[in-house]
Amino acid sequence: MSTAMIERPESIQRDAYRFDKDKYPFLAQYASIMPPPSRPVIGRDRDMQRLLASLNRPELSNAFLLGDAGAGKTMLVQGASKIDTGRVYVEVDLAKMAASENGEDGVVQMASRIKGLFEDAIKFKKEAQEARLQLAVESEGGQKQAPLELVLFIDEFHLLVQLSQAAAQAIKPLLAESGRRGIKIIAATTFAEFHDYVEKDQALMQRLQRINVREPDKATVVSILKSIAKSHGVFDEIYDTQLFDLIYDYSNRYIPADSQPRKSILLLDSMIGWYRTYPSDYKMDRHLLANVIHDSTGVQVTFEIDGRYIERMMNERVYSQTFAMKTLERRLQIAVADLHDKSRPLSSFLFSGPTGTGKTETAKGMAELLFGDERAMIRFDMSEYALESSLDRFREELTMKVWNKSHCVLLFDEVEKAHGTITRLMLQMLDDGRLSNAQGREVSFLNTYIVLTTNSGSEVYENIAHYAQDDDGRDGLSEYQKVIRRALIKNAAFAPELINRMNAIIPFQPLGYRTYERIIFNKLKRLQKDVYQIHGVQVLIHPDVVEYLVFENNDIDTNTGGARGLVARMDTEVVSPLSRYINKYPDAKHIGVHVKGEMACRNKNIRKSNAHIEVGTVDAKRIRR
Repeated sequence: MSTAMIERPESIQRDAYRFDKDKYPFLAQYASIMPPPSRPVIGRDRDMQRLLASLNRPELSNAFLLGDAGAGKTMLVQGASKIDTGRVYVEVDLAKMAASENGEDGVVQMASRIKGLFEDAIKFKKEAQEARLQLAVESEGGQKQAPLELVLFIDEFHLLVQLSQAAAQAIKPLLAESGRRGIKIIAATTFAEFHDYVEKDQALMQRLQRINVREPDKATVVSILKSIAKSHGVFDEIYDTQLFDLIYDYSNRYIPADSQPRKSILLLDSMIGWYRTYPSDYKMDRHLLANVIHDSTGVQVTFEIDGRYIERMMNERVYSQTFAMKTLERRLQIAVADLHDKSRPLSSFLFSGPTGTGKTETAKGMAELLFGDERAMIRFDMSEYALESSLDRFREELTMKVWNKSHCVLLFDEVEKAHGTITRLMLQMLDDGRLSNAQGREVSFLNTYIVLTTNSGSEVYENIAHYAQDDDGRDGLSEYQKVIRRALIKNAAFAPELINRMNAIIPFQPLGYRTYERIIFNKLKRLQKDVYQIHGVQVLIHPDVVEYLVFENNDIDTNTGGARGLVARMDTEVVSPLSRYINKYPDAKHIGVHVKGEMACRNKNIRKSNAHIEVGTVDAKRIRR
């Protein structure tokens, strides 16, 4: 080995340094010199000490870094390489090692490639020692030092176990003899992949010294952000240093799926990019931070609600549920004013009432009102979790979805159909505002609105439908609140402790005929608009169509689906034949929809109605403008 290849690491041009392909073919192909840290490594002194102590162990000189993605595992290794001047740190590319080359299956070849890589590392150490002795003689006293060995950093270590059991078996004896052979190994992966792939192999685990790399605290992250701002020349442009605290707080709140300090660093990095590109339009302030978060996550940080208009906006979306919307508005005012219990979800509601009365529509309206997008609602059909065996699946699906979208409305539809173990899990979510997934990762529910729906208490709503129904929903339910609550608690399929944890129980009254007419009228108007936008076709819908759909051969009570059943009938008797006609006659520009025959709802002497919906062409002059 030439002396130029084994100079002290601080004098090596790391990005230009390459292993000799003839002498070290596996190192040359699957490893590269690790670059120095791009910024000061702050707050990792203790972790760095533990890492270096592991590398200096005489028997098993192997370290295993465990930490969430973005917690700083790679930065920690880079920081160690800067102060550990007696070694050369190289990063092993497992993905490249598993890639197919020259017709060979890379996964099949991983075991032999791992062995070849370690043989190259041992050869490097041996030749480095020989060269070191030669240098000591030439320098008359050994003033000039050369690196003794390599440190192999294997990131995403779980891939080795996941892709090739043969490779995992091949590395075990090499790890067991690392101290004697002078091989230094740093493996790294996340907690989730560790539990899924590595932890099961106890023989492998015994050969690696585990070092948990936890997320740094707020003070450390803020120091890192200030260091980055100074190094990029924007620190003096930040007039309020509280911005660094806000970056940390917002990144935790709006980017829960990533870890500190990476998510805070990425936010600051994006802010600097926008500031440099558009200096006259942006300042390094909280407004730019809000824009960056919206650009990357879709969450509107500056989205504000005027609490005075909550009730009006919800009533425009959900018909004839004035009492329900007033009850909802009173509770939402507390959350909007930020005066809710900070240890629990923002609000929790139980929507009770017959199907098709607007419960799901209200949850969608809440998502749009509170987060600016009804896609911020996450729905769970609780009838899918009726068995005790579905508990783990429910936990994983729930924690995963909230981890990815922390600001949302969580809708648990027909909650009474879930198994009791599911209900007990939900109690933890409601009490503590958090749940842990199978990997032990804690997921926060503090930024969610919880909505449970139930059809329980049907006998109460049947009574309301007969004696206290009104199309405005102002008075019919106020006298029934205690009765509804009592009926829910008595229901054996419903957990009383769940009811008692709700911030508000909101009853939805059965709908009247005037409300059904209003719903169908607006649905038909929307259909006309959609047909014209999509196909350029004008549709004339006769007023009798509304009357036919609502009254003709239609039994509307609390058990027949309500507005949902009515809309399904519209799809069957109007939307389907209209679609068929458009597809059959693509050149038609004017289409009429009317009722043919005499409706029984108008003539009680008719035993059986022969009325039906008919779709066909109409004269353009008849189209209503």
